[in-house]
Amino acid sequence: MTNTAAYLKKYDLEDLYQLAVNTGVTNEKALDKDGLIEGIRGNLLNDDVIKYAFLYSDDAALSSWEQGAADKEYAENLSLTDVYGLYIMGHAYESLNDEDSFFIIDEVLEKFDTVDTEENREARTAVQRQLNLIRSALHLYGVVEFKQIVHLFKKYYGMDVTIEEVVDLVSASPYVITINDKNKEFIIDDMTNEQYEIIRNTQQKYKYYEPEFGKFIKFSNPGYIDESAAHESLKKWVSEHLNTDVASDYELYLHVLRMIISGRKREDISGEIKNLGHTFQSETDENQFFEMIRDVVKQTRHFQYRGKSEADIGQKTIVKEVKVGRNDPCPCGSGKKYKKCCGKAV
Repeated sequence: MTNTAAYLKKYDLEDLYQLAVNTGVTNEKALDKDGLIEGIRGNLLNDDVIKYAFLYSDDAALSSWEQGAADKEYAENLSLTDVYGLYIMGHAYESLNDEDSFFIIDEVLEKFDTVDTEENREARTAVQRQLNLIRSALHLYGVVEFKQIVHLFKKYYGMDVTIEEVVDLVSASPYVITINDKNKEFIIDDMTNEQYEIIRNTQQKYKYYEPEFGKFIKFSNPGYIDESAAHESLKKWVSEHLNTDVASDYELYLHVLRMIISGRKREDISGEIKNLGHTFQSETDENQFFEMIRDVVKQTRHFQYRGKSEADIGQKTIVKEVKVGRNDPCPCGSGKKYKKCCGKAV
């Protein structure tokens, strides 16, 4: 049997508390680290916990689980993205010897066929469909009011849900989403108090960005970027000027984009560009690059504008969104045609 204790010891106390909740350990706050690890280990392979992991794991983790069940070697060297939904359940771990290499434990791989039933697949589709709407809102807004989520369920899914039902759904999820009962809002993970205060105070001036459903639901993927012509120009510049031996074109593009969005100083960005293989030939050359950067910032969606970009706020004309065809597959992931699923509500 996999020595899960050795891997769980790498978790910090807060992560162990969350994992204890996810695996049904009771009175977790009264336990020390060793007690938490022992409680988690005892519950990891319970049928209810395995089913919970099946229902709530993201698509990438479920796919890795399914492929690993058929071929155990496949599940031995994966990325965190490949296993994230299982990692937060204690069913996948980072290698003790190889940083950034993750694997799914054999005992969980062996459980896949028992939990992969038609009934559980249908239940999972329903759960993921609702979670995807909440993920989209969080990735767009960062901070989102309970009542806005209720509104989005009605707008996009035609569902009448209560605030209590939405809070229960979020509470049942293994993903870390802060529930702020005082201000009646959800807050995306890893937001600092300083960021929260700035974003929330700025947000009050703006209405929520609510694109066509096909576009909105794409934001459920944390890696999705709503790219403009300015983003495409940056992507092209990166591929032509930076050292692709360090990483792929796209990884370098994301790295530069994150620096821009996070508000890094000009000299810091210039220094990192140099580290990645490009030296600006002149002040004009550098100024042209940062002019392109300003265009990217203007076209990027921001939490403080409730999903709008600076360009959206400054423009009075409305850009028409691309609509999902009535006979197209529904973007929510149900597997049904749009007209027989979320299209009913439109």
